[in-house]
Amino acid sequence: MAKVILSMQYDIDEKKRNEFLATAQLLRTHYAANPNISYIVCEQKGKKNAFAEMYIASSEEAYTQFKESEDQEADALSEKLSTFMKGGKAKYATYLEVL
Repeated sequence: MAKVILSMQYDIDEKKRNEFLATAQLLRTHYAANPNISYIVCEQKGKKNAFAEMYIASSEEAYTQFKESEDQEADALSEKLSTFMKGGKAKYATYLEVL
């Protein structure tokens, strides 16, 4: 089964970095209980406050369930994370594992 990765890339306001990281940690803890979804946050090397959030689904079916789920806690945390984005914009990409 091919994994699916949803990636969101954006810059955040430096003044809100600690609050951003604390909120991302809450979301990571939330997804730790889900065996089909992994959640990671990475900072771009050499560019402080440029982040990528990645949701890694164990299969296309798990990704579909993830996208269609009504998880109010995760939605609230994701919405809060979006408030830290500079300009309120993110670059989204979805990848399908081929090898």
